[in-house]
Amino acid sequence: MDHSRNMTVFKLIGLVFLQIILGAESADDVTVLTVATGDNHGLERFLRSAKVYNIDVEVLGQGQEWLGGDMNYPGGGQKVNLLKNKLNEMMKSENKEKIVLFTDSYDLIFTAGIDEIVKKFKSFTDARVVFSAEQFCWPDAKLASKYPKIEGSNVYLNSGGFIGYLSELTELLAYETIEDKEDDQRFYTKAYLDTKLRESLKLALDHSSAIFQNLHGALSDVELKYNTTEDWPYLENVITKERPLVVHGNGLSKLTLNHFGNYLAKAWSLKKGCAQCSEKRIQLNEDALPNVLMAVFIEQATPFMEEFLEQLIDMDYPKSKIHLMLRNNVDYHEKQVDAFFQAHSKEYASAKRIKPSDFISEAEARKIAMERCLHSDCDHLFSIDSMSRLEATVLRDLLSSGYDVIAPMLVRYEKAWSNFWGAINSGGFYARSADYMDIVFEVNK
Repeated sequence: MDHSRNMTVFKLIGLVFLQIILGAESADDVTVLTVATGDNHGLERFLRSAKVYNIDVEVLGQGQEWLGGDMNYPGGGQKVNLLKNKLNEMMKSENKEKIVLFTDSYDLIFTAGIDEIVKKFKSFTDARVVFSAEQFCWPDAKLASKYPKIEGSNVYLNSGGFIGYLSELTELLAYETIEDKEDDQRFYTKAYLDTKLRESLKLALDHSSAIFQNLHGALSDVELKYNTTEDWPYLENVITKERPLVVHGNGLSKLTLNHFGNYLAKAWSLKKGCAQCSEKRIQLNEDALPNVLMAVFIEQATPFMEEFLEQLIDMDYPKSKIHLMLRNNVDYHEKQVDAFFQAHSKEYASAKRIKPSDFISEAEARKIAMERCLHSDCDHLFSIDSMSRLEATVLRDLLSSGYDVIAPMLVRYEKAWSNFWGAINSGGFYARSADYMDIVFEVNK
């Protein structure tokens, strides 16, 4: 009996060690690479999505000068050269069967973990390298006729995301040289359209968006699902019925990616609300509070002016850390505003008045506030209109949010009218976003 029990324990221990070893091999089998020479919000969003799904990303080119041109036009060859150098290094010591995933960074979001991405990749049974696909033959439209004929709309290669084996990718990048300022998508397109090279390296395109979803030209093909019984929102390609694992806001779809980014990668859910809001929140250091320029604008006759001015006095923030700019453009309020300024201006780090008699337009006054902040020790600009009502802790709450820019949402009682646009149309004017009504009526909080 004891011997049997010991054997069982030994087998269990053996299985545990085997699983650990296999798990380690699986984790080491994939390298995820991107290129980003400078930090910005797009890179921050990309890296956050990678962290959410435990994807370890190596960023190539950090701190280097960008020589790849303006990405609104053909360019980006520097990305190819940075990747080529990295793959050549890997070939010296890495397993040639290692899988390498390369993606853009500033306009891309992961929506799944690496295991799921690799599983989808391996479902392309005849492919050793899979590129994302899109609806436009860019930057050379004349090459469209040279592509293999297929059914569907995502016919053409997009270089914003691809996955393949180290040996084939290294050979692919070596087939031709490219200058930093030349176009990366043209480089990969020419390789793909070389029939001999395509067949020998087994290059394929992800026509169904099983892995990669390029948004430009495909907005009617995708639907953001956020009001479901599932824990987290997801994106679905309603044409192919796939749930893309990598979402790329290529071309003119950057604003749409910004919108999706409010939900995808576990950023928000019906149950938990704004998860990334909690992630970004910071603790204020009471010994080193930020300096704030508080710009107050009285542009129209305002009821309860006395109560409004009292809010400024009662704000829970050291006045020694506040630079006051008080702009009044209403003669009716001038006596009351001036009395407030004379009584309290010396409590602030600095104080400036703009009176009706100064004949300064509202636009110019707001510009003065921004310039005054930019050219002083101001860390943040806090702009308030006299029609607003504030909690005493509002400044602390805003500063601790971790966001660079925050605007209020003001809604007419039980109406859909508000002070913000959920989206903009191609002409740069108002368009109703799919989630506008849910936001206004506080379904999405």
